[in-house]
Amino acid sequence: MIELVLDTMLPGDAALGVPNASAIDFEGYQLRHRITQQVDAFLGVLTRVAHERFGRGFETLDATSRLAAINACKLADVRVFSAFVTHAMRAYYTDRIVLNAISAGPVPPFPAGAELPADDWTILEPVYERGPIWRAAAGIDAGAANETTGHSDVAQ
Repeated sequence: MIELVLDTMLPGDAALGVPNASAIDFEGYQLRHRITQQVDAFLGVLTRVAHERFGRGFETLDATSRLAAINACKLADVRVFSAFVTHAMRAYYTDRIVLNAISAGPVPPFPAGAELPADDWTILEPVYERGPIWRAAAGIDAGAANETTGHSDVAQ
């Protein structure tokens, strides 16, 4: 059932090359982070909500009803719901398959990680050439302000 729940929440997109959530190793994530009880608690709430709202099991619902049942779990038990959604998203968006599909690396961009493209500092030239756009504070000599900024056209 967990694969169906994950795929309902994170269905993936073949056109973008993003996999369904069931493609990741959620069971391994569960074991590494020791969240089996939290997942079981959520699945219990979900089963109860599906029976109360739709009169049948979660697995037999259509995609729209499955999503509605998952969303209804928030009202039934917000803590269990929030914990499960947090772990589901964290497991999905830290998986190497997903990170590669969305062109995000698992390493920080610096100091020795992924390279960032060079910035184009020429876009700031008009701002620099414009000069300062502030007025000197009362009691401050405009000439002294010019000496610290290097500009001679301080607005008064």
